[in-house]
Amino acid sequence: MGVEELPRVLTDEQVARFHRDGFLLLENVLTPDEVARYRAAVLDLVPADLSLPESWQVFNSRIKPLRSGGDQTWDTPELLPLMGNERLYRTVAQLLGTHRLRAFDGSIGITLRNDALGDEVLSQGLHVDASVPPGVDFLFTPEEVQLGGCYYLTDVAPGGGGIHVVPGGHRIVEEEVRAARAAGADGRALHQGWKRITHLETVEVTGPAGSFALLHHLMPHAASHNRRPTTRVAQFMRYVRVPHPHGEDRPLPRERYDAARLAAMSPLTRRLLGLDPW
Repeated sequence: MGVEELPRVLTDEQVARFHRDGFLLLENVLTPDEVARYRAAVLDLVPADLSLPESWQVFNSRIKPLRSGGDQTWDTPELLPLMGNERLYRTVAQLLGTHRLRAFDGSIGITLRNDALGDEVLSQGLHVDASVPPGVDFLFTPEEVQLGGCYYLTDVAPGGGGIHVVPGGHRIVEEEVRAARAAGADGRALHQGWKRITHLETVEVTGPAGSFALLHHLMPHAASHNRRPTTRVAQFMRYVRVPHPHGEDRPLPRERYDAARLAAMSPLTRRLLGLDPW
């Protein structure tokens, strides 16, 4: 099936808005039952005695579970179906113009209420997670584009730890890089390799549980403090075209997936993970 045969998910106005703003909140990507199931699966990872494993990271009440060796992908049988969500896949395929995609990431964020630090909004520096290896310059081609973001597995109200973005930020990044190149400078090295951006203003992406906050790969973004009682639970995903010019389409080793994981996969999930060909 080619992308032209997939049902269109986004309206022309939503497509134009994504290309203009660099982000889009997709509501009702998950049903309420799915939200409850996936949220419970994430929270079940937290030990009952709250003794967090040494491999996990905690920054300003934001918990990021990590496996030993720094592996951030949580592809348990309970969470694997998130990798193959049909509506999200069709949305990304529509925006990227191809049905041949690779899905990856699968990391988790659990953001507890944090009453400290006064009026400070961001719990993480504004940065870009580009689908480009360090030391390699941006191509600014359609083939390079990566789309990613996070499932909101809880309602995220203002001040509730939602992801922060810069409207039109992907265009600002490209403009600054191209201007630096024209001046004979290294645009990729700006702002400490685009990992410490301090001159742009952000907005918080809020939305109901079951939404997906979808971002362009050049979108400056950051985590924020959660000032509300509800613990924010999110799962992160990324998609690229197959093939991808920087090799981001390389699948994880097949031996990673045991019988239980394989049984949890749909045919679409298997293709998105690179176990079956497109």
